[in-house]
Amino acid sequence: MPYKHGRPVIDLSLPFRLASAWTFYLMIFPIAMLVNFMQYFTTYKHRWRLYALRRAITVSNHTTFLDPVKIAGLVIPRQIFQTMLEATVEFPVLGTFTRLLGGVPIPRGKSGYRKIFETGAKAFKYRRCLHFYPEGECYLYNQQIREFKSGAFKIAAELDIPVVPLVTVFSEGPFKPWSFWGRSLPLETLVVLEPEYPSAYVRRNEDGEIVSESLREFAEAVRQKMQKEIDRRGGSSAFSRGQMKRIKGLND
Repeated sequence: MPYKHGRPVIDLSLPFRLASAWTFYLMIFPIAMLVNFMQYFTTYKHRWRLYALRRAITVSNHTTFLDPVKIAGLVIPRQIFQTMLEATVEFPVLGTFTRLLGGVPIPRGKSGYRKIFETGAKAFKYRRCLHFYPEGECYLYNQQIREFKSGAFKIAAELDIPVVPLVTVFSEGPFKPWSFWGRSLPLETLVVLEPEYPSAYVRRNEDGEIVSESLREFAEAVRQKMQKEIDRRGGSSAFSRGQMKRIKGLND
């Protein structure tokens, strides 16, 4: 059933979960993963850091249109929930497919993250991770991570679960980009970093409410940790193209 504004952001009914598994494993994922690998030769580092976690918020820099495929491949054979713009999920046909593949719309308005939080506790009974792209936009092949929005970190704090940073690092290959033998697209490595726990950052006021400034500090600490990993691995900005243009009628 197509998603419409105001509906539950995650459909946890048995028929939908069965349809989701069938669509993911047999139809879309094998083809999409092959396309992603052929373009970027994606490799994964330290994925074992996710194995022992029963529930986690994952966050990553958003660098390619195929990032959701790469993130999904990280936890195979399990599945992962991934957040996206509500307009994308509302789009006819494609929106239904994105939901079947684990897409979770972030509802428009101030209550958007609250609705995700309300569903999150139940959703973690079926999948271990809920993924966010806290930059809020896709910056193609960028290796300088933009400022993070704090919504994902607030959900982690309220559910008292860790945030696991995932960082995409690009390399040029053995030849100069766009030369005769060089690549026109980067090689990519997805690195799983050590989890960060809300208790190390988040403060509450006398009424027990989370202090907003502490959430921003939490988000910034994770962003800096991810940036340091890119710099340590020598991430290349040679392919950077700036912000990816939104598709008219789909996510504009």
